[in-house]
Amino acid sequence: MTVSHYMTISQKKAPQTEKVSPAKGRRERQTLERREAILAAARDVFFKRGFHRATVDEVAEEAEVAKGTVYLYFESKETILSHLLLEGLDALGEQLTEAFNEKSSFSAEKRLRRLCAAYLDFYTNEPDYFRLMMAFDRGQFQEAVPKELYQSILEKSSLGLQWVVKSIQQGIEDGDLAKCNAKKTAGMLWAAVNGALVIVSHPLRREMLDQEVETLYNGVMELTIRGLKA
Repeated sequence: MTVSHYMTISQKKAPQTEKVSPAKGRRERQTLERREAILAAARDVFFKRGFHRATVDEVAEEAEVAKGTVYLYFESKETILSHLLLEGLDALGEQLTEAFNEKSSFSAEKRLRRLCAAYLDFYTNEPDYFRLMMAFDRGQFQEAVPKELYQSILEKSSLGLQWVVKSIQQGIEDGDLAKCNAKKTAGMLWAAVNGALVIVSHPLRREMLDQEVETLYNGVMELTIRGLKA
């Protein structure tokens, strides 16, 4: 068998890479840039006006495109919110993952306190994203956005809860926390601290309670963690 024959076989087996024409590459860049511009405009509008008061017309005006162009990239206002929410959840996920610090030798209690502190830090430093998270919770979004997009939000939203579950499981194994259903208990802890932030987000309720955000939040965290101890 000749060398040229082997070369022919090799050439036939070599993967074929699709050549992208300059025009196609330019169109793809323009599409991505316009999509990002619409998202940036929506971010500004939603942050200023709130999701429920904001309109697609305002997003289009801010992005300097026609309203129909917005719908070419995003099928609904809820879909736009979903993509912005993923941004916020990514930022929150990074903070919570760093707080848990899987490679550290932190005790379970310290991990729980660090997770709660990270969540409060996100609420304090990213109030606009926190409000979008609350808007998503209050709406009927499961039916309004594509299934895969909703699933992504659900998975990212569950990350913090997973770290709380792991912390509680560690505490039970170490004998520092009372035996319990770690998943259900984590849900109660997360509901307590999140509920505290939701309550103080409303000026009237904050005035009724007459407490600073951090004081109320830390008090709820302290009571909850104390109740977990063995």
